Amino acid sequence: MSKGITITSTILSMFLLTLLTIGLIQINEFSVFAQESEIETVNATGTQQSGAQAGNATGTQQSGAQAGNATSSAAATQEKPDAATISIGKSFAQQGTLTSKQDPLLGHEAHQIAIILPPRDDNAIYQGTLTFTSSKPTEVVILQNFANQTAVDPSYGGVATAPLGKGTVAISLLTPQFGPIASASIPFAGNALALHNIEGEPFAATYTVSGSVAQAQTYNEINPPPLAEAAEADEEEEDNDDKGNKDKKGDKDDKDKDEDE
Repeated sequence: MSKGITITSTILSMFLLTLLTIGLIQINEFSVFAQESEIETVNATGTQQSGAQAGNATGTQQSGAQAGNATSSAAATQEKPDAATISIGKSFAQQGTLTSKQDPLLGHEAHQIAIILPPRDDNAIYQGTLTFTSSKPTEVVILQNFANQTAVDPSYGGVATAPLGKGTVAISLLTPQFGPIASASIPFAGNALALHNIEGEPFAATYTVSGSVAQAQTYNEINPPPLAEAAEADEEEEDNDDKGNKDKKGDKDDKDKDEDE
């Protein structure tokens, strides 16, 4: 009986030892699994962070590109320089490089022009100094608002004008005396400023212009032509002569009548 108990105890011990071994193996496997899961979680988090960083970098690049495009677009849509929009009485300084294009003035389409200061919407004038150098000899064009063309009698001769917008502009075409290269520095005042090639040859030019914007008083004094004044004087003299002759004739008639009586 004692032997049977011993065998039973031995079997029970072996059974318990087997269970303990199995438990330890499962614990180890669970620990390994937990570690692997933690590693996968960390990797996933790192991947997400890397993706987020990559997304942020991409977004930053896209934002930078959009900002660059916006800046380029803004520069491209700026049709007028600041001098054309600043308040009257303000000063300006502007410089740059221009290439010529077809002259937009009616009757001047065969010419080339590079506009530096365009006409202002308020008809104010620019006054200042222009310094430039060009790839070919050019003229300096200054536009000025012109009175009603029909108000000036043709007998006075023609002023160089062209229609512009709703009005007419007088064209001042200045030809500087160039040295070895086509460059000059000149003072100016007018409603617009440009470089111009009357031969129609395309050109490039680099310039610096500085000055101020002012509201000019419009003062026109358009007189009748001298011939018309002379004609009016002749008519007045003839009228006086006719009146004098009539008076003399009347006196003679009165004298004759007295003699007859």
